Amino acid sequence: MISNSKIPARVIVFLVSVIFTNVFSQNDFEIDNDKGYFKQKFELVNDLVILPVELNGRKLSFLLDTGVNSTILFSFTSEDSIEVNNPSVIYIKGLGSGKPLRALKSKKNKLRVGEAISFDLDVYLIEGGVFSISNRLGIPINGILGYDFFKDFVVEFNYRAEWMKVYHPDEFKYKKCRRCVELPLQFYKQKPYIQAEVSINENESQIVDLLVDSGSGDALWLFKDPGKGLYVPEKSFKDFLGFGITGSVYGDRSRIDGLSLKDYSFKDITVSFPDSLSLAAVNSFEERDGSIGAQVLKRFHSVFDYQRRILRLKPNGNFRDPFEYNMSGIVIRHNGYRMVKDEAIVKSQFNIENENKDGVLAYSSGKKVNIIFSLEPSYEIAEVRPDSPADISGLQVGDEVIEINGRPVYRYNLKKINEILSSKEGRRIKIEVVRKGRPIEIEFRLERIL
Repeated sequence: MISNSKIPARVIVFLVSVIFTNVFSQNDFEIDNDKGYFKQKFELVNDLVILPVELNGRKLSFLLDTGVNSTILFSFTSEDSIEVNNPSVIYIKGLGSGKPLRALKSKKNKLRVGEAISFDLDVYLIEGGVFSISNRLGIPINGILGYDFFKDFVVEFNYRAEWMKVYHPDEFKYKKCRRCVELPLQFYKQKPYIQAEVSINENESQIVDLLVDSGSGDALWLFKDPGKGLYVPEKSFKDFLGFGITGSVYGDRSRIDGLSLKDYSFKDITVSFPDSLSLAAVNSFEERDGSIGAQVLKRFHSVFDYQRRILRLKPNGNFRDPFEYNMSGIVIRHNGYRMVKDEAIVKSQFNIENENKDGVLAYSSGKKVNIIFSLEPSYEIAEVRPDSPADISGLQVGDEVIEINGRPVYRYNLKKINEILSSKEGRRIKIEVVRKGRPIEIEFRLERIL
């Protein structure tokens, strides 16, 4: 039995709905001011909400995710450690094709989020996994915070301005709002669900139960069920969809005719259909037809009110943006750092060139070249979709990306790289990679399959 110890954690996980088989404690948060509310900035990375937190006195970054039902800690290097209290061993499952993961349940932890604080929080420290979410987002992410936080507050999100307001439920008053819709929240295994209407094609529509999953970077996931009229449209392709907590998630990517949330509808929306192997854990524990993710949520100013069981939505400036996907066929991840050499030209004030016959010195401005070495982000190809433009051009998993369209890749973040790869059909992409120490230049054009 380990107790009150610092445990090194090489934890590797990415998103999605995690299913725990234990019984949860109260894990109550309260607001540490006299106003009963506070405003907190966050960083939006690939449409996911990243928050600064403080766990047991240590400053960290957490993903705020409505799709998880407890607080998860991960993504430390072997040299790092953090204080966890009274740990005991449990096993967890989630989306992905791998086996359940061993984790440590730690009790009585102190977690601060802005001016909200819990002194008695259960934290689940994952001891192993398949990859680091930090590599996929390009910034350090140390954990995930979900139901434990939302259950005690009313949380208002402004995705465009990247802030949220957190209220004690007694301090939040609903204002009249002509453009707002209110969706009833239902809870299963401490996760929020809504009902929506989906149209696979214009002649068919179904009412579906969807997990509200702010930690999913997609727009919509549907689980195949021909008996409910949920099937993969003819126009689709096999793709890597993301990582679950126990492994990779693959399936079909397509578009459907529409998604309706009461008065608001989206046309031609992208949708993913995970395969049955990836959904084995979900089918065992949850009854749902899919999930609604951040690509939909970011199009609204939203209010999550768990105690009154309400999700209020008001369209924002993102509402009419088209739904796009990666048209290149490659997934790029952060892979540590590489040494980069640069040349800086520094002008000296004067150089004496010669002395003429009258004894007058001739001057000219001179140049001095300084060689500068710096550590910059390194990126590599993590996935290649078969028969995609990138695959046909010859790109391979493990290729280190050096340049994109003539610009050093370290001058981009992963968000910008993903925007380029999802930007416009027919756009020419020139990539320089290094494979087994040899530079290779490859060119292809983005292709819209859907």
